[in-house]
Amino acid sequence: MAYESSQDILSLLKEHDIDDVDVAFRESETRFLAGPRLLAPVDDESNLKNVIHSLTTALGLPIAGEKTPESQGTMGFYFRRGNELYGVTARHVLFDLDHANKEFNYPRTAFVDFVESIEAEIGSLTNHVTHQKRLIDLYTGKPQMAAKLAAAEAEVETANAKIHALKDFLVMVQRDWSDPEKRVIGHVVWAPPITGNTPPYGYTKDVCVIKLKKVKFWDNFVGNVIDLAYKIDVGDFMSMMYGRVDKDNEIDFEYPLDRHLFKLQGILTAEEIKKPTAKDFDGIPVRFVIKNGYKTATTIGRMSRFESKTRLYGITGTFESLEATVLPYGKNQYFTAFSRGGDSGSIVGDPKRKFVSLLTGGTGPSDSVDITYTTPMHWLWDELIVVKFPGANLYFDEN
Repeated sequence: MAYESSQDILSLLKEHDIDDVDVAFRESETRFLAGPRLLAPVDDESNLKNVIHSLTTALGLPIAGEKTPESQGTMGFYFRRGNELYGVTARHVLFDLDHANKEFNYPRTAFVDFVESIEAEIGSLTNHVTHQKRLIDLYTGKPQMAAKLAAAEAEVETANAKIHALKDFLVMVQRDWSDPEKRVIGHVVWAPPITGNTPPYGYTKDVCVIKLKKVKFWDNFVGNVIDLAYKIDVGDFMSMMYGRVDKDNEIDFEYPLDRHLFKLQGILTAEEIKKPTAKDFDGIPVRFVIKNGYKTATTIGRMSRFESKTRLYGITGTFESLEATVLPYGKNQYFTAFSRGGDSGSIVGDPKRKFVSLLTGGTGPSDSVDITYTTPMHWLWDELIVVKFPGANLYFDEN
């Protein structure tokens, strides 16, 4: 076929007295230049488990608007409609009040933080290797230190393997993701004005729907899952979620076995929010909740049975609304704020794997938060998103 076609081309050229052109054919595969794909979450054995979370398809992906890269937030959750994939976050994450509906990028500042986190992990491991090698020198030649010598040598081998994997990962990140154009993951298709005291419940309407570039997500897509592995050890996580252990404490939580991926399914009702079934360490009724946000990663909080009336003062007047509130919770080194600046847009889930609410703000000193404000998912999904996007579906199992 190639030979016959080339003869036809040469004959045509000859008719126009062109005889100094070579005709060549090349076989290749055409592809769309969509840029790099997001990665799949990893398991405990991965050398990248402490750094890879910001590039995976699990919930907690850092995002920002193209025109407002300094205002960073978190991808809350995904839904599908037909063959299209969508993401949801808080509107104020991507837009100023007068910002137009523009395409948005993975934020430059978040990317810089991500690169620096990889470099910091390499630096920490390098220091660890240096210390272990000093111990090896100390133990060498001392029979009574044979066990400690073997342990130090194993530590060096393990750390060097992690350093090698991290350096390769850093090269890939800088090669494939440093260009801002390659970090574009979608465009906004719906972002209603932010309103407070929104009928009928009085909640804050602060939502933004993004049509995602499916090609960037789908190869490694895991659905609406919260990756629990990054920050809190399994034993401590389970202890915190169980709270007070006694016969009257209703506990319905199982730590996921598949790569720590906590799959959300079902939506917590308004009635369930008001009736917690667990108890904390002091025996106080509580509903524990979980989120994974860009700034504070995985945290556990306690959702209040009582909604909070909030009032914000600004140059355009006051903004009043009703919020579902989450308080800090934890023990020892894990007692920390539930959220900080940059976590807006995160989805909040409960131990029974239900969607609870969308994180929209909070109050407290500096960028740390004493009280986190959220919008209940039962209203956000059923009465806003599904009304705007008929046929929207939160679940992906059948695919």
